[in-house]
Amino acid sequence: MTTVPGAFAPPARILLGPGPSDVHPRVLAAMAAPLVGHLDPAFVAMMEEVKALLRFVFATENPL
Repeated sequence: MTTVPGAFAPPARILLGPGPSDVHPRVLAAMAAPLVGHLDPAFVAMMEEVKALLRFVFATENPL
């Protein structure tokens, strides 16, 4: 009978070579979060806020 190995859990290390590099736990958590589509109302609302901030940065009232 074949057994399935458990999850791979390498020890924590500081990797100083050219790659692979450590990933911050916040990045891993963000990558594990559900995706939001570009037509999702939450995404559209966030983009409206970004556009308002860009108008402020570029000192314009023109549509972006």
